[in-house]
This record gives sequence, C-alpha cells and structure tokens, in this order.
Amino acid sequence: MKILTRSLAIVAPLTFLAACAGRTEFTPESGPITVGMPAKLSDRERSYVSEVDGALRSEGYQPVRAGAGELRLDFEISEGPINTDTTIELREGRTVLAEGHGRGSGVPMIGRDKVAERSFRKAFGDFQAALPGAQGARAAVGEATGNPEEMEYVY
Repeated sequence: MKILTRSLAIVAPLTFLAACAGRTEFTPESGPITVGMPAKLSDRERSYVSEVDGALRSEGYQPVRAGAGELRLDFEISEGPINTDTTIELREGRTVLAEGHGRGSGVPMIGRDKVAERSFRKAFGDFQAALPGAQGARAAVGEATGNPEEMEYVY
C-alpha cells in the first residue's frame, strides 16, 4: 500500500503538468484576421513585401511572418529575360479574396529594376483595389467555413 501511495504521489503531479503543457486554442471575438506571409522570398520579392504588409495592416489584417494564419498570402515575382510577372493573392483555402497580376517588359537584360517595378506596381494596384477590409474578409471567411465563431486563431 505504501508503494502505491508513493507512486501516485509521483505520477499525479507529472500527469497534471503534462495536461497543462498542451497549448489551448484562443479565439478572440474581435481580434484581427491573421495572414500567413510567404516563408521563402527572393531578394526582389523581399524588397517589395513590406508594401504588401503595409496594405494588409492598413485594412485591419495582422500579417504573421512565415506563419500559419486564417488567410494566406501568395506573393511571387517571376523574372525572365524579357518579361517580369508579379502575382499577389490573398486566399482563404481555395477561395481567392483579393488578387493582383502585373507584367513588365523590356529590353533583355537591361533596366531589369524598372521592369520589375512596373510589374509590381500594376499587380499591387490591382491587389489594393480588390482587398476587402478585415471585417468584409471576416464575413467572407465565416460564410466559407460555416461559422465565424469556430475559426481558430493562430499566433
């Protein structure tokens, strides 16, 4: 009996600590919608992503660097010898909430910075014009998932 009591005295606190160590989900009622930002960016993309981040923040979103969010941002600048294509998309699963596409063209291998700038400006302008405010996006996400109260908040 003494061994059983001693075993319970040791096991009970460990079981309690293990139960407490698990991460609980927190769902704020009026917290900002989080946007998972791309983890890997090229040097060119890195030079422009702060503008996209600023546009998201000004509309009430909370960008999460290289993390999982309620929404996901796809951002890519694809450079070829003549054309540079920029794609910016804000997604909730397969649903595209806002998007912008741009193409810049120029003489091969000359003035590539200006070509990339034109491509980004076109895509960014379209993206900003299509970007719903966070409250509009919350309603769209709620419709897509069924109930906005059941959404998981991820830090």
